[in-house]
Amino acid sequence: MSQKTFFAAAGLVFVALILSVPGRPLAQGTQENLIRKAKIFEETYALINESDLNCSFYMHEEGKLLPDIRIVGAERMNEKGLFEDGDVIYIDRGAADGLEIGQLFLTVGLRAKVGKLGTVMERHGRARVFRLEEHQASAKVEKGCGTIRIGDFLMPYEEGDGEIGKDLGYGDMDPNASRRGRVIFIENDFHISASGQWALIDMGRQQCVQIGDQLNVFHQARPGLPREAIASAIIIDVRGATSTIKILGARDAVDIGSEVQISSAR
Repeated sequence: MSQKTFFAAAGLVFVALILSVPGRPLAQGTQENLIRKAKIFEETYALINESDLNCSFYMHEEGKLLPDIRIVGAERMNEKGLFEDGDVIYIDRGAADGLEIGQLFLTVGLRAKVGKLGTVMERHGRARVFRLEEHQASAKVEKGCGTIRIGDFLMPYEEGDGEIGKDLGYGDMDPNASRRGRVIFIENDFHISASGQWALIDMGRQQCVQIGDQLNVFHQARPGLPREAIASAIIIDVRGATSTIKILGARDAVDIGSEVQISSAR
């Protein structure tokens, strides 16, 4: 190897070492190139998935009738109280009530009363009828969430559409924008929510929101102080005055009372 070739190779090694030293900042141009490439290759993903469609919750609004089909027993009810994929459940309607072999149902259970708005209904999974009697039927659990119980209601299953896209993130928005509301229910008992979890907001069809709309979630330390954007979310179910959202990304916990604002409408 010639002396010139040796020094050229040594120079390349030196540059590589500089770029790989932990904590050493990259040159401004290099940083900008990396950021630009990251944006170019940013991938979409399932913003609304099967779990959101089958295992989340919604508001059963005050005054509306509950489903009239219920789970009254199960093959293994003496062994456990929660039923999952493959378990056989018994329902209180049969051939005389119009049920058919192969019919698919969504199981839902009562969760909590929320003021005068209604009752939160929790989706527990799907069940398919495989045996019929005149006034009773047997169904097998499919795509269960591990929470199906005796006493749950059944309603005809309707295939929902997922959503592929990008999380648009969160940031400051016009505080005077009209399409804004509040979080009124969180899925867990701690009354806070994080990325991937669900919540209910007090905006629905009456406010012209749609499934797939993205929102920003805000926190305000106390009245009179600036609000801060803390999370992004997407609407996965819409009712008259309420909607179910899924938290896409968050830098802080979302709480009951947190303000929400539409950031991207369908």
